[in-house]
Amino acid sequence: MPKPFVQVLVIDDHLTVRDGLGLLLERAGLSVSGAGTIAEARELLERRSWDVALLDVAPRRPEGLALARELLAAAPGPRLVLTTACTDPASVLAAALALGAPGFVLKCSPPETLVQGLVTVASGATFTDLGLQDLLASDPSAARLAALTPRERQVLALLADGCSGPEIAERLFLSVETVRTHVANATVKLGARTRVQAVALLVRGGYDRLPDAPE
Repeated sequence: MPKPFVQVLVIDDHLTVRDGLGLLLERAGLSVSGAGTIAEARELLERRSWDVALLDVAPRRPEGLALARELLAAAPGPRLVLTTACTDPASVLAAALALGAPGFVLKCSPPETLVQGLVTVASGATFTDLGLQDLLASDPSAARLAALTPRERQVLALLADGCSGPEIAERLFLSVETVRTHVANATVKLGARTRVQAVALLVRGGYDRLPDAPE
């Protein structure tokens, strides 16, 4: 049975990785173009349409997540698969869940997993790398961190930065009671006994960087 024709835009700032992925995907029967920067990706996206975009993201590179948000809001636009190095998969999973990305694949997964993910997402379905599913099953803290909403992570990150409840409320244009509710909900989700422990779990998981404000 022939593989479906899928047009893929690979967005990765590493030339070797980008070219390698291009060769791999073309051998699998997909049509591939590459972009090495966010600006280049935006230019290519304006010039033509794509079935799916494969975007390399990392928690410490907010520009990638910003582009992901743009792609998910575009109508019509390419379907989105996020990929990341295997050193920090829980963080990218949290980002994917928060953004609503339909697919995510680990870079260390077998090539067949990537091809399957791209074809599946291009067809309109969702795809989760089994490696990420195994991570969540084996690491309860990663699963709990991934379950936090963007606002809950934002509030805890501000607590980690030393802000008080009233300061957070003023900064985020929320009531103090709403801030308390977000802290309480996050504490329960993380299985923490106190908000101090909840903040510690956030920092330990590498989520203490302030996420973009929720829509």
